[in-house]
Amino acid sequence: MPESLKKTHDDPLLQRIKESRKNPEQGEGVRIEKFIKYMIISIDDKKYALFADEVKEIIGNTPIFYVPFTPPYLRGFINRHGEPYTVLDITAMLENKKLESSTFLVLKKENDQLALLISDVLEIVNLGESKLHKITSTIKDDDFFLGSISPHDEEIFVLNLASVITRMEEDIDAY
Repeated sequence: MPESLKKTHDDPLLQRIKESRKNPEQGEGVRIEKFIKYMIISIDDKKYALFADEVKEIIGNTPIFYVPFTPPYLRGFINRHGEPYTVLDITAMLENKKLESSTFLVLKKENDQLALLISDVLEIVNLGESKLHKITSTIKDDDFFLGSISPHDEEIFVLNLASVITRMEEDIDAY
């Protein structure tokens, strides 16, 4: 083996990289970051994000069938391929103001058929998991957000759909 290749082969930096590949937890500062796709949406005049893998499809121009005796943020049902989907209006939940729109995000939920009323889908971004700035607040309404992301130097809150659904279930039980 030529001397120049032998020296490169025995380089301590290369040895550390090889070791970190064998056992990533013991690597010296080497960390492989996981990337997450976020869907950035607008609801009224505000931007929100949610995990893109929580969305089944985007639909528009579908009428909402009103259902009485439910919380005001449950706007009713939409019919999607013969199946009813509950329409959730985040603006009505957070601000007591109804959103006038006919665009929906049909969510991927195993036990629930839920559609989120939105104004528009703005973009899908792929960010490293370290780009999610967690919220450490103990205020109950802050549970609706996992944190925020800043894809374009603008803080956008990431919706915590599990917390929103829990609130919805609690409110329905109280009605």
